[in-house]
Amino acid sequence: MPRQIPSQPFTDFEPFQWDLRRSDSSAVKPRKVWTVRRDHGVPGKFILHNPNDSINAKRSYLEKILIEYRIGRVSHALFTVGDFFETGYDFGTRGEGNIMGDIAERVSRRIVKYFLKHYSREGHTGGIFDRSFDPAQRNNFVVANTDKYIFKIQKYPNLVILKKTGEGKYGYENIKELDGLFDYRFRKERHIIVLESKIDKVNVDVEDLTGNLFTPLREFFPEAKFTYILFSDRRSICKRTSDSRLQELKPQCLAISKHLSLSEIKTLFFSFNESYSDFERMKNHLITQYRWATSLQVQFTGRVTLSDKELLVFDEGETPRIKLSKDARSGLWREVRLVHKNNMEKS
Repeated sequence: MPRQIPSQPFTDFEPFQWDLRRSDSSAVKPRKVWTVRRDHGVPGKFILHNPNDSINAKRSYLEKILIEYRIGRVSHALFTVGDFFETGYDFGTRGEGNIMGDIAERVSRRIVKYFLKHYSREGHTGGIFDRSFDPAQRNNFVVANTDKYIFKIQKYPNLVILKKTGEGKYGYENIKELDGLFDYRFRKERHIIVLESKIDKVNVDVEDLTGNLFTPLREFFPEAKFTYILFSDRRSICKRTSDSRLQELKPQCLAISKHLSLSEIKTLFFSFNESYSDFERMKNHLITQYRWATSLQVQFTGRVTLSDKELLVFDEGETPRIKLSKDARSGLWREVRLVHKNNMEKS
């Protein structure tokens, strides 16, 4: 018999309250407990790679995969060499927390994308971007704005909410950063799903969630319904009990769910397939690969054209072998994919 999909999505994943009797005696007053009935159920696993592994044989230098994430038969490039030059944190001991947090965000986004894609035939992911969105110029793209707030991509795929306060650059201050946001259409309704990931500690300010996150989002998307997904370690979400089947919520998580429900916002608690030590392994692997990548010396034979914004490297041909473009904000050089004339004529 096929599973019955409720009129509203994710109902069977929301926290649920039920009466727990401590004995068979009817005289004993049952204890009310809040539990997590279902997790996302998405099987995922990570694989660490070196640049010279077979998976990278036909990939350009910046596209070489360092961490692969597989869900079923689908493979995703979780972290590549090129990502070293896109992130804004240090790949040393000072940046270990940022590295692990970034990996956790990438893993949770992959799982939620898969979860939404397979949840129901009556639902599908939409898009929060209008026709003016250019993927090549996605950083700092303004998704939506009101008289009081601005919602934009800071560094893809992370989004930020700015509030007009008269302070800060251009009179706006950053009040909230989002780990992920999904536009989901279920039947005829629009659902905006906000993702937040915490590796081992649920330190979430519930007042901040409503004031600096969902209040602005309701102005940007007034017709939508909202769901908050908190990704963390299962031990950070649920209490430790003698019965492993009893997934009772910890007080902090229960407080988040109850607080958001007052504003008609659903809360889902999902757990990582990976342990804390798994995230440490991935972090240590990236630090090692970063040291290798930044210690390489490259020698060119040919002609080099250099300007303030662009670097072209030619070999024996008339068209450049490599093109680098300088980011005006970060000052970093990034490789630009080249389309040569002979390839254009064939297409």
